[in-house]
Amino acid sequence: MQKINRITISKLAVIIFLISIFTSCIKDDDFKIPSLKNQKEYQNITSLKEIADLYKGKLVEFKDEITTYAYVNSSDREGNFYKSLFVQDAPENPTIGFEIKINDTKLNQRYAVGRKIILKLKGLFLNKNKDGSYQLGAENAFGNGIYGIGVHDYVKFIDRTPEIDSIIPITLKSDELTEKHQNILVKITDIQAQKKGLKYASPKPGNSIYTVDRKLVSCTSSDTITMVNSIFATYSALLIPDKKGSITGVFNRIENKKQLTIRDLNDVDFTQEYGCFNNPTMTSVKELRKLFISNKSSNKTAKDKLAENKTRIYQNFKIKVIITSDDSNGNITTKNAFAQDTSAGIALNFTDKHSLKIGDEIEITVGGLFLSKEKGLLTLNLSPSNISNKTSGTLPTPEIITIEQALTDEYQSKLIQIQDVQFKDITKNYQGENILTSDCTNELKIYPIPKIATFSTTKVASKKGTITGIMTQNQGVYIHINKLDAINFTKTYDCAPVVVTPPVIPPTSGTTLSDELFFSEYAKGSSNNKYIEIYNGTNQEIDMSDYSIELYINGATEKYRTLKLSSLSNVNLAKDAVLVVYNSKAIDAIKKQGDVTSSVISFNGDDAIILKKNDLIIDVIGQVGEDPGKGWDVAGVTNGTLNHTLIRKKNITKGNTDWVVSKGTTPENSEWIVKDKDDFLSVGKK
Repeated sequence: MQKINRITISKLAVIIFLISIFTSCIKDDDFKIPSLKNQKEYQNITSLKEIADLYKGKLVEFKDEITTYAYVNSSDREGNFYKSLFVQDAPENPTIGFEIKINDTKLNQRYAVGRKIILKLKGLFLNKNKDGSYQLGAENAFGNGIYGIGVHDYVKFIDRTPEIDSIIPITLKSDELTEKHQNILVKITDIQAQKKGLKYASPKPGNSIYTVDRKLVSCTSSDTITMVNSIFATYSALLIPDKKGSITGVFNRIENKKQLTIRDLNDVDFTQEYGCFNNPTMTSVKELRKLFISNKSSNKTAKDKLAENKTRIYQNFKIKVIITSDDSNGNITTKNAFAQDTSAGIALNFTDKHSLKIGDEIEITVGGLFLSKEKGLLTLNLSPSNISNKTSGTLPTPEIITIEQALTDEYQSKLIQIQDVQFKDITKNYQGENILTSDCTNELKIYPIPKIATFSTTKVASKKGTITGIMTQNQGVYIHINKLDAINFTKTYDCAPVVVTPPVIPPTSGTTLSDELFFSEYAKGSSNNKYIEIYNGTNQEIDMSDYSIELYINGATEKYRTLKLSSLSNVNLAKDAVLVVYNSKAIDAIKKQGDVTSSVISFNGDDAIILKKNDLIIDVIGQVGEDPGKGWDVAGVTNGTLNHTLIRKKNITKGNTDWVVSKGTTPENSEWIVKDKDDFLSVGKK
């Protein structure tokens, strides 16, 4: 018994002695894991970036002893990754990432997140898929791609080192993600689920799809990203938090769409109140207008670039404005309005009808909305639901300016007043476009007044005085008036009356109008089913090089688009033949009879079309300078130029520059036969 105790004490003394030696030689602060070099020697160590550069458009086979290193950033512990190990070239600020395909599961037990690994590439293959992701694995059976390294083989290619680092995700906004971030751990900020109340993955019964996509939307752009969740993930039945915040995961692109795969629920940090534009900050209309330029010049995703003239508002702002327009007289639709504060004005375009009245003071939450600029007019596009508050306000006092100031466009969408002006043509009604002048030579156009306006048939004032209105744009500066009372002309008219009439072509030497081309058919059907047919009723072939078709929209007097027939591949039109110009998106029934597509065939029922030879008008459909509302009545048919096909009567042998006579008022006195919408039976068959 004593002997045993002596032995035990002796052993204990030895142990204490050894511990004292180690603790005296190694300080805690100096202790380090032995370096990789001290454990095992590797040759030809190459960076992941250098490995990626070996790919030249086809599968790369590694035949030589090449090694590289990487850091694991994925984990299949919770079941959301499957038979793939994702790695990157550095634990922080990585420059490239790879996917390693492995035909095994529970990879996290061997390759923990942050583990530095050594890849021995001889015998493996490198691929770059069509979305730009670099992949390592075994060659597939077709020799054109890769699949997982065998379950018994991958440990031969992947060595673990003792080094485990913290993987610091790259923090980005959703619209900053690019192809270079693929296979890298990223953290996306200011994001939330596009739809509330969804589980991470809730497969439909009997569905063989093993992953579920959940859309996330950025609060700093209109960008979306798909969170991919496995139905086998341990958290698949849990609800995605109805909050916003940040999310971490491995980024990838599939079919050019952004995707993110999380490792576990610790990657989801949604703790802020749901909603991208809560508690907005008040700003002025002047500052709001500036956003159109500043955002337009910034980097935006393809989705943001819906059009070159459209900019999303990312700032969490609201504005307080007074409605200055009045829809009660039919001169502006209930989907449009003008508003202003003390700094500037803005045009409003609503998705649905609004109930706003002139003088209403409203607050608009503008975050997430779009500013657009169409034909020179800067417009805020919104829904009535974006109005957060409405009260009765006080209409601002119109700013007194001159015509010269108005033409600078510095007062766009503001309520103004111009004194000592008169109409250039005092023989017209208010319907359509009229011109004001202050010195009988300068000109300011009144925005075309539609037929449905309560004062459209009233003769324009024949005196001189003050006009109150809102400055606007339509490929040129215009003034919009709310009602007839906006014109207060009491002074003596002092200009020589100028009567503007449509030009009429006198017959040229040796040619009469009967010998010219003319419109024989017109169609404004559903959607883009539109065309114009031109007929050669002469006794000879016509060279169309001197002819053109011009489009005038919304009552404008300046052409919007032109098709010069000299641009056609065949400029000759045989006698008794027709030329059919059609919209490129028309149905096949039109395309089969069509000859040429053109953007000039983008008209609506209220747009005028003219046929010209050189500078002379030889035929018209619609009245240039007049906005009829939805369309012109033809042959007694209401809105005959909208959702109808017009066919020129067979006894008509020439064009007519007088649209009033051409369209007629009854089926008997009209030059046209009005067919139903989408009746295209006669196209190309004059």
